Amino acid sequence: MSTTVYADLEIGLESAGIGTGHYQAELRFNDPNSEAEVRPERGAVVLDDGELLDLHFEPDEYSRKLTQGLFHAENIRALFARAMAVAEAQGAFLRVCLRIGPTALELHALRWELLADPESLNAAQPRSLANSERTLFSRFMASNDWRPVRLRPKSDLRALVAVASPSDSDRYNLAEIDVEVEIRRAQEALGDIPVEVAGRDEPLTLDLLLEKLRGSVEEPGVDLLYLACHGLLSRKNVPHLLLQDEDGKTARVEGEALAQGIAELQHPPRLAFLASCESARRENTSADSEGRQAAESALAPRLADAGIPALVAMQGRISMETVDRALPTFFRELVKDGQIDRAMAVARAKVRDRHDAWMPALYTRLKRGQLWYVPGFEGGDFTKWKAIASNVNCGDFIPILGPEVGEHIYGSPREVARKLSERHGFPLAPHETSDIAKVAQYLAVDQSSKFARDQIVKQFHRQLLGRTPDLAEHNGKSFPKLLDARVEGLAPDDPFRILADLPASIYVTTSGDPLLLKAIRANQREPTALLGEWRPTAESHPQRPTYEGEPTKDEPIVYHVFGVLGKESSLVLTEDDYFDYLIAMSEYKLLPAVIRGNITRSSLLFLGFHLNDWTFRVLFRMIMTLSGSGHLNKYAHVGVQVDPSENDLLDVERTRKYFEQYYGSSPTMPSISIYWGTAGDFLKELQQQLRSIGETDQFPVIEKEDEDDWV
Repeated sequence: MSTTVYADLEIGLESAGIGTGHYQAELRFNDPNSEAEVRPERGAVVLDDGELLDLHFEPDEYSRKLTQGLFHAENIRALFARAMAVAEAQGAFLRVCLRIGPTALELHALRWELLADPESLNAAQPRSLANSERTLFSRFMASNDWRPVRLRPKSDLRALVAVASPSDSDRYNLAEIDVEVEIRRAQEALGDIPVEVAGRDEPLTLDLLLEKLRGSVEEPGVDLLYLACHGLLSRKNVPHLLLQDEDGKTARVEGEALAQGIAELQHPPRLAFLASCESARRENTSADSEGRQAAESALAPRLADAGIPALVAMQGRISMETVDRALPTFFRELVKDGQIDRAMAVARAKVRDRHDAWMPALYTRLKRGQLWYVPGFEGGDFTKWKAIASNVNCGDFIPILGPEVGEHIYGSPREVARKLSERHGFPLAPHETSDIAKVAQYLAVDQSSKFARDQIVKQFHRQLLGRTPDLAEHNGKSFPKLLDARVEGLAPDDPFRILADLPASIYVTTSGDPLLLKAIRANQREPTALLGEWRPTAESHPQRPTYEGEPTKDEPIVYHVFGVLGKESSLVLTEDDYFDYLIAMSEYKLLPAVIRGNITRSSLLFLGFHLNDWTFRVLFRMIMTLSGSGHLNKYAHVGVQVDPSENDLLDVERTRKYFEQYYGSSPTMPSISIYWGTAGDFLKELQQQLRSIGETDQFPVIEKEDEDDWV
């Protein structure tokens, strides 16, 4: 997990509306160590397209003219200098993001990768902003794709290397692409990331490319696409890729066709590296402006709109020597931490002496410039693994499952909420469309509580079928019956398989589905489901669920703390439900005695929560207010926080610090060590830790001590 601090400087450009070459810049600076917002600065920009075009073969002079034009206004230069100084003083890197607005689309054709520090213009060679690790430069891409960009753990990454080498390439007077050379170059550059190849044994058609990008049930989608092929722009500035037909000959494929296919993928790539000669723009070598294309006609923006959050594209006919030197550096640096703008800066620095070093253009819509994360505890080394593993081995632990544990199987509640918001015209603010309690509240008021529950079950049903096409033959079955079929296909490292193997005698889950129960039963254990009927009726008060005896590893309890979707009297679904549930819990002491007596004397593993969600906060406060909660200080506890996504939090680093402080250092509650990653990440590492301390895969359980045995 990267601990590097970044300050952000966004440069927005729009037409000034007063004639050709006149624009307005708006600079916004974000100081990572300040809670206050810095007032943006606006100023005039003057860019002479013709003058810049005449300097295409003089990169140093082009750099000076471009930089002078952008920083034409004194206040713009001053804010840039302050941003550089603040970042330098704090030991932070400055991330410079160029955002070209819809009124200035012609500016996409300029060589912004030659932009320099305005303070260096009097030097013999201006200091580039695009090839230094201290200033990370990228172009911002707008997108109509509302799907959240969620970081994935580095260990799960997969790449597709696709190469198109038509047998009749001379038809377009293009050099033949050496398939084996391209594949070898990409494989060596990608290092340990698993690579699948397309285009070696069969022609790279559009259908084959999309099929490979789609993946399989076991391995859906790919994270990195390396596409090597020729590209061109038509006279009408329409981008095309030269792929292959079934016979291996040239198939001219419009960029829009590829973009449409990617938009329909459930898991589009995180990064597309386009090794096509003219994938970003058409090279112009004359003063004729006819060839300059608007942004919407370039391939990179179209793929961004289709859902790819980061792209590297070539702006011209880049030399193979530059590619051979820059490419391995780019991927080697990218593999280190997933920081794509830093990797691109290092790669450009590697070829700064080349005439075409500016040609690789980085387009991104990632707020932090990060493609993946390394799962683990804050600070890296975790000193309490032995305590956690020992508690698990002895059965002195309780897994507490959040709604994200089953996301890989049937999607997250947030996804359900967004889909239902779109379908039923949810009227509140866009940022609330992912809150399932709010959406359920709206549906219950607008229609009925039964309608809200039925729509949520149906959406989970759709998402389960969408993620597991092999279940199509069971399409007519109910959601629980579909889960029966899905459990049969769980992989050995699936979180539910690992959970079912652990020697827990009590599980607590906030999910309203029976997947955990079914996984435990599939592991030849006999779990008992506990859920309370907390809703008062005219005939009866809420009832506390009862359990006779003592739960064991072979006969564990699964306590559905917020009920199940199939039993409305137990279900906590809407915002009103949460408030009413808390009142009923407090008034009627509804927490089962067997849970109350064990949960304060166990190591608690909170798995698959967003620690700022109401489901977690309500449950956490319920536990903290129990009699005997002081005993929790004797145990090591873990909170597995799904790594903050690009769309969830305004300031990820501050959020991390806040969670660490709130859950790790409060004198009024037990310390919870926060693991950044998914439940699957943590459970896999827990397995490894159990093995590393000499335990077997069968998790032998030692009989619990009885205090009376000691006296």
